[in-house]
Parts: sequence; C-alpha cells; structure tokens
Amino acid sequence: VDLGSGCGRLVFYAALTRGGGGKAGSYSSDSPPKLLWNVHGVEIGTQLHSLAVNSLQRGTEQGWFVSSTNDKNSSFADESSSSSSSSQITFHNGNALLVEDPYYTSHEETDSYSAAASIQSLLSTTNLLFAYSTVFETNAIQQFNPELQAMILSPKWSRTLASLCSNGCVAITTDRALNPDDGWRLLDRMDVENPSVWGSVGYISVLEK
Repeated sequence: VDLGSGCGRLVFYAALTRGGGGKAGSYSSDSPPKLLWNVHGVEIGTQLHSLAVNSLQRGTEQGWFVSSTNDKNSSFADESSSSSSSSQITFHNGNALLVEDPYYTSHEETDSYSAAASIQSLLSTTNLLFAYSTVFETNAIQQFNPELQAMILSPKWSRTLASLCSNGCVAITTDRALNPDDGWRLLDRMDVENPSVWGSVGYISVLEK
C-alpha cells in the first residue's frame, strides 16, 4: 500500500516491475516466475486520485493493464484477466484516519465514512506499507528521538497506523520514523537522493504488538 499515492507513480512501478506486469511477449518463456502483488494506492486528494485513475484507464487502453471488474479504479497489470496470473492495481480515494482534512471533501458524509472504513480494512491486511512522510506532522512532545537519530511521526500517524495494521507489517517512511512507543521497531535506515529536499532518509520499521 502506498499511503499518499498521488498520481500513482509508485503503484504503477511496483505492479509493473515486481508483479509480472507488461505487454504480451515482453517476457521469455524461460523467465523465472514473479511474485504477484496486490498493489494499492490511497490518496486523500480527489484531483490526484483522478489523475491516477485516468492513467490506469489509458494504460488499459494501450494494453498494459486489463480491467478486472467494472470498477474503473482497479485493473490487473498484465494481459491475462485472471487474478492468479497477474498483479492487481487498485486506487482508493479517501481519508484513512477518520479525522477531518481540508484536502479531502465528500459530497455525502456516508461516502466519506464508507471510503475510510474500506481503507482501514485494507490497512488491516497490508504486508508492506510506504508513506512519503517528509511533510507529515511530527510528535509534538518529542520531535526528535536521539536513540533512533530521527524525527518522530505524530500519534496521528504512528499510533493510528499501529492500531490499524496487523502484527508484522513492514512500513517504509521518509524523513520521519514511526514511534517505537507505538510498537514500531526500526529495522534499517537508508540515505537516498531526493533533489526536492536535498536528500532524504528512508526508515524501515516492523510492527510488533
């Protein structure tokens, strides 16, 4: 799950490069089988979500994806429409945290809660979570953890995700680490290039609760 998936770039990349996607004939018969991923993008902004869905539709028209259902938000990353042979891409528009956010508005209150419930259900079965958290709020009480040598995400993110995700979920965050007090154990950190902010740090954590 890419939490804050924007226009869907990482979702498309994961499905096409890690899950056996591609146009017909792009792999030889002796290629090793690839793991099949169900890749989900969760985006709170309706405009960015629409861009992702439109890209998915264009990819379907060009043969990169196959529609899995009548749902325009979901497709398989391969020519086969069988879920047993292709990774699946699904985009979700909503607020996973069930708190009001100026970037997400719904015409119907019931739609807002329905979307949030669906996303929370998704997070409960997520094995691998990514969040570009460089601008997410930090912990007001302890912004910096000297033991981890990292800025710490606020309870809004760290504690909520710990309550929603299942034990053993691996989470990758950028420039802010998940709080170990909420059950997140830091496994590794990586310095990566990020021209937008003159470099970033990726934190890889596992949930142990």
